[in-house]
Amino acid sequence: MSLMLILMIHIVLFYPLTSANAASDNVTFKIINGFSCNIKETPYQVSLRYAYRERKRWGSGHYCGGTIVSNRAIITAAHCLRGRRHKKEVVVVVGNTFLDDRSATTKELEILSWRVHQKYTKPLNDIALIFTVEHIQPISGAIEILPLNTREVDVGTRCLVSGWGQANHFVPDRTNDLRAQWIQIVSPKICRKLYRIPKVICAGDESTTGPSFGDSGGPLRCEDKLSGIVSVGRLEGGPTAYTSIRDLYPWIRRELSSFNGAPPMRPSCIQRQVVLAITIYMVTK
Repeated sequence: MSLMLILMIHIVLFYPLTSANAASDNVTFKIINGFSCNIKETPYQVSLRYAYRERKRWGSGHYCGGTIVSNRAIITAAHCLRGRRHKKEVVVVVGNTFLDDRSATTKELEILSWRVHQKYTKPLNDIALIFTVEHIQPISGAIEILPLNTREVDVGTRCLVSGWGQANHFVPDRTNDLRAQWIQIVSPKICRKLYRIPKVICAGDESTTGPSFGDSGGPLRCEDKLSGIVSVGRLEGGPTAYTSIRDLYPWIRRELSSFNGAPPMRPSCIQRQVVLAITIYMVTK
């Protein structure tokens, strides 16, 4: 079977867990069968939002999740950034439990750049990194970094998935609170049978419990480390496929190292003037 045919089959059978119309009055954001969760329980959680919708009404533009993995980097799913031509199209919000929350810990971060895996082809290598202009200042119980997992996660391990995805695939329930759900890692054999996608791990059971539309890009935390990124699911329920952090760790490390070697942020007007003055002095000296 050709690679193209395999990809077409995956597109038909599986769906990315992105909220296509996040600002619609008919859409809610909630983990399927999950429980209400305070940001202090998942302080690494990020909300990605459409900027133009946020300008109209704060909290209305959420469409994907993400995870804080360094003081200037957020990890998410590649399909959350697909079709986005400019960094100004996306708003990054951290430190909030409710989508419409503007508490003292809620921070809106400006995006400097992002990097999508160069071999991303839906649903393969579904991973991306977002780099912020300013440092992400930690706030205990609200904004924290989640370490990356580099080891294989054992079958049966209880992991926490969180986000603002729909409470029901077909019958939305209006709420804007952060939700979470404990789920278990399933065997690689079952995962391969369900998805036939390399570099993913699967978690959940045959029920409809788990992430839904709007949860894409969000974290799967296992043993207090980021082990997966919400990627694709099945409309009929069952385990969800998560991009494996362990399998793609070399790419993550390379991109983080590459970014750390770049200028941290664009210079201010004063900095530009100082540089210009020094340049003129050196030329005329």
